[in-house]
Amino acid sequence: MSNSLKKDTFIFSQLKTNAQLFEASQLLLTEDNTIKSFSQFSKDIQGIKENYNQNYLEAEYQFAVSSAQSAANWANISEDYDLQYRTANDSKVRDSHARLHDITLPSDDPFWISYYPPNGWRCRCTAVQVRKGKYKASDSKKASTQGDKATSKIDKDGKNKLAIFRFNPGMTKKVFPPEHPYNKVKGAKEIKSMKK
Repeated sequence: MSNSLKKDTFIFSQLKTNAQLFEASQLLLTEDNTIKSFSQFSKDIQGIKENYNQNYLEAEYQFAVSSAQSAANWANISEDYDLQYRTANDSKVRDSHARLHDITLPSDDPFWISYYPPNGWRCRCTAVQVRKGKYKASDSKKASTQGDKATSKIDKDGKNKLAIFRFNPGMTKKVFPPEHPYNKVKGAKEIKSMKK
């Protein structure tokens, strides 16, 4: 598990760098296709640097830590126990995630394929093992409907930008969402096909 997660983090880092460089390359020319001066290019690229190095970096760090912990927990699940979804249960919990709190299902329930936490950037939710029968089992279909709602946010193009979080880091042995947009940037296929 550890080796798989390290490899995924390495690939994700390469994909992120590729995406950042691709975005930067788009800023080299003016609207009339002439090369910008360095001072203009440097000014224009500041927003990219801030996004990738501050805004995205913190969210990705937090997600990587949470995802790796969830994957490690998944690797140690016993079929003798059920899993229960738990939020941090404080005022910072998203309403959509709060609706998942206390969902209790067997570890082999299809719900956990898509909604095993973390379920978004800065998600602090966990899934814990609980003794079978200690908590009433949730309705799997209703739980999945709530999971769909928790991972749905339609953007201006009509795409669900939270659907990328519908994966189980322990099952997939991936730290970052396999459907993350970095995987779609020009050059991403070549990066993913390289051997580490």
